[in-house]
Amino acid sequence: MSASRFPTLLLREWMQHKRGWLITLLLPPLLFLALLPFGQVHGMPVDRPLPIAAVLMLVSTMVVFVISYMVAMFQLPGLARRDQQDRSIEFWLSLPAGHGESIGATLLTHALLVPLAAALVGFAFGGLIAPALIAKQGGLAALAEVPWLGALSLALPALLRGLFGLLLMSLWLAPLMLIVMTASAWLKRWGVPAVAVVFGIGGAILDKVYDNRIVFDLLQAQFRGAGRALLADPLALKQSLQQLDESGGAFQAGAWALRDALGAVANLASPHLIGGLLVAAGCFALLVLKRQRSG
Repeated sequence: MSASRFPTLLLREWMQHKRGWLITLLLPPLLFLALLPFGQVHGMPVDRPLPIAAVLMLVSTMVVFVISYMVAMFQLPGLARRDQQDRSIEFWLSLPAGHGESIGATLLTHALLVPLAAALVGFAFGGLIAPALIAKQGGLAALAEVPWLGALSLALPALLRGLFGLLLMSLWLAPLMLIVMTASAWLKRWGVPAVAVVFGIGGAILDKVYDNRIVFDLLQAQFRGAGRALLADPLALKQSLQQLDESGGAFQAGAWALRDALGAVANLASPHLIGGLLVAAGCFALLVLKRQRSG
């Protein structure tokens, strides 16, 4: 793989989708800030301004991330046959880039890079939304009581933990994403319904008729692993929040983030993850084969 070709393929994704991505990433927080002066804020506690400010930054991060991730997942099936639909497959096949590089760049951009960028954009907007909400609730006096550098140092470890968790979550969800993409590439518009029938109706038949929950159990294992990639130990997070000492909050947040990240890494030692990655590799090979045949 050429060191210069792959960034060019990533640039192609940006050039084709930049307008939609910018709208998805920027519109929700900008719209919230625009409507905030006309709305009301009720029930937000102001007795602990430091953790509240940090939580507001992280909530902004999560909202923008979730919206962008849902949009990216919705787009994935169509991306598998995009070049055939817009009749640009001959042009892209004429370039000195392998089929695996082209598919890998598309998958990497939409399933990982865009959600990572969304989390960072959401966190940056959190630095505007948090003071705006606190000022709306408690006025300028409440705003002046918040040590914003301390709030940033409290929220930053959680952000880094989330970004690392997204990398691990992508490994857990890779087989599901690639199954949908492969079905869409080979079956076209019937791909997504076919996957839904196989996993939904097929799993229900195995469960109800043959008392075999293998399909649902495998899906549950993958989604449970993905959830633990983002947050390995929810109870530890709850205890850390209850024991938070504002004077040493940054250190406590960093210690929690490190422990939880190590817990997420430990969860990778699972036959479900290994089996899922083998399925993902097989689906990727089928995508490459389909692209070769299209040429």
